[in-house]
Amino acid sequence: MKNYKLILFLLMLSTRVFSQNTSNDTLNINKEESFDYKKYYDCDFGEGNVLIVIKKGKEFTDLKELKKSGKGFAIKMEAIYSMEFTDGKRYESSVVKKITQDSLSITNFFNENAAKLAGETFTQITYPLSSLKYIRFIDDRMLSLYSKKNIQKNFDLIVKKMDRAKMCPAIIQFKDRNGEMKVCHFYLTSQGYDLLYENNGRVYYLEGKVEWK
Repeated sequence: MKNYKLILFLLMLSTRVFSQNTSNDTLNINKEESFDYKKYYDCDFGEGNVLIVIKKGKEFTDLKELKKSGKGFAIKMEAIYSMEFTDGKRYESSVVKKITQDSLSITNFFNENAAKLAGETFTQITYPLSSLKYIRFIDDRMLSLYSKKNIQKNFDLIVKKMDRAKMCPAIIQFKDRNGEMKVCHFYLTSQGYDLLYENNGRVYYLEGKVEWK
């Protein structure tokens, strides 16, 4: 799958951002402006399963403590994580769609356009949680430096039912493209979450720091 995924840098100087989470995120959004989010993407925050990835021997208390302590991280639906499974397949820009007590479902590509460019059918793939082998994190994009976590050797997986279980994507309006709207999914790196979007079947980074609280 990775041979068809081209992830590049793009500095966006003229954009507008719309989000399902405008009261809590740190993106610059006009909260008075009405916007029909579901016209572009069907996603609601609500109760659901979150996959907690925590170092062996450590206890999970809550998400804030997990992030602050550095002893693990959370995988949420609708976000993107660089994952490799025991069948040897690696997914760089696949969206997490469903988490159960013993399985993880992801899309095989970022969206239908990315699948079409690769000559594949856009679909969902379900893996047992026990088959999750590595998760990779970008340390430095300019130098193409990555680190990876050996999930099976060093981490335990815990599924917790929580409120706000999904990281619904942001909707970006590109003013320099005649107001074109793009669905931008959150992608976890060593520094936090970045945004990815698709254009003509290829996947790009939206340059700039994004914090999701």
